[in-house]
Amino acid sequence: MVRLAKAAFGIALAAVGGACAVLDVTPPAGFDLSGEWALDADASDPTPDMQAIRRRADRRFERNKSGDATAVATFMLQDFPVLAATRLIIEQNADSMGVHYDEHTYRDVSWGEREWDFWIIRAGWKDGTLVVSSSRGATRGTETYALEAGGDRLRIRVRVETDGESLEAARVYQRA
Repeated sequence: MVRLAKAAFGIALAAVGGACAVLDVTPPAGFDLSGEWALDADASDPTPDMQAIRRRADRRFERNKSGDATAVATFMLQDFPVLAATRLIIEQNADSMGVHYDEHTYRDVSWGEREWDFWIIRAGWKDGTLVVSSSRGATRGTETYALEAGGDRLRIRVRVETDGESLEAARVYQRA
């Protein structure tokens, strides 16, 4: 289930986020995400309800006359497509990975730090887990990729904070 502002996960991500400068850019031995992955819907949180997020952002806008409700919901799925993806095809090499989400969206992630489309993206490993931290203006997002079950199961935890909205979700994929 999607959890908004769960304290324990937030604290863990804050610790990882604060340590982004020390992320290792060398993949650990055996950490290979390459291949096709299918969503395990029973083990995953549901796709976030973008209409509910828009309604909350609309109410905040009416109270404060600030923010952009449509942008909040649109950017969450556009910039963090794993929140809705049912299928991933990942190509990983020594310095980056490319991810096809449901064959419609493609994203390239390079290890280390780079700037892309006004985003600052940091990607690397901490304690055997791939961490991708993204920031753009007031929007912050962290994705953690952990291999389980001998490498046949991929758990991706996502946390996004933007315009007063905080969203956390876990998506679990089985290697096809």
